[in-house]
Amino acid sequence: MQDFKEMLSERQNFVNKVMEYLNLSNVHPLLEVPTKYAILSGGKRLRPLICMLCAEVVGGDFTETRDAFLALELIHNGTLVHDDMIDDDIYRRGRPSAQIRFGGKVAVLTGDALLSLGLQYATKTGNLFIVQRLSETALKMVQGVALQTYYRKELVSETTYLNINYLKSGSLFETAAALGGLIGSERIENSRILADFGRNFGNAYQIRDDICGVYAENENDDLSRSDILNGDVTLPFIYALESDALTDEDREHLMGVYLGKTADIDREAVQRIYDETGALERAMDKMKEFAERGCESLEHFKGTDAKNCLNYLLNKYYMDFIPGKLLEVIV
Repeated sequence: MQDFKEMLSERQNFVNKVMEYLNLSNVHPLLEVPTKYAILSGGKRLRPLICMLCAEVVGGDFTETRDAFLALELIHNGTLVHDDMIDDDIYRRGRPSAQIRFGGKVAVLTGDALLSLGLQYATKTGNLFIVQRLSETALKMVQGVALQTYYRKELVSETTYLNINYLKSGSLFETAAALGGLIGSERIENSRILADFGRNFGNAYQIRDDICGVYAENENDDLSRSDILNGDVTLPFIYALESDALTDEDREHLMGVYLGKTADIDREAVQRIYDETGALERAMDKMKEFAERGCESLEHFKGTDAKNCLNYLLNKYYMDFIPGKLLEVIV
């Protein structure tokens, strides 16, 4: 297992170094500082890692994905800045969010600058399909946030939730994996299969995020922010409301939090409700179902360190995941 951690660490350090020395000479000084603040605020760099590993799965060199994963990460961070504004989030990755640090107007422009920089690096790949793919993904993410905002404090079906889930999270992982396949191999089929892997990885990731929103890994983790308190629908919430085991009293409690009738959340009470109604178990099963589909996609490729590393991530993030327990993995 140590080899996988070292492999991930090497690639993560490569991404961080690339991000640290990103050329921002064409960005006005008024936006340069907040732009650097947004992109150097930490993060697991999980999407660039998947892009690099997928390139290696099909025989490519992970360093050749530089411009592609830069475009991906810049676009991702741009949407996060805007997302924090929409949600009135105070923190991002343990630090004040951009709008808290620099003000709302600067934050809007910073997000715009990041999205523009992302498209610049997409064109540096010299691959029109990569530019097209990234543009489509950016639009999907925006639509996902729009739908999430539209349905805030509304009751939605699992199907609607999963669609939002894909647009917000699955599509970005899908593109990360697909770009790696495009850069590492000339076979379009490889990119398509890896896109399936990425989509399932991303869909599982958002469900895991839902679970961590109540069963926080630690009190300082961004995942400890409560979706239900914001009125954002989650899969455990949907499953709890569907359960015959949900009492009228517990339903009233959940809806009171979700509809904003209370400013605080009793995390232990929500955990108890999710446990007793089987909502947590169902959400975990759905998460693992997506993870298993991701494993099946990888079976199309021969055994390599990169493939084994992706399976390692699937196992650590999903198959071995225990709510409330700090994730013991390098990313």
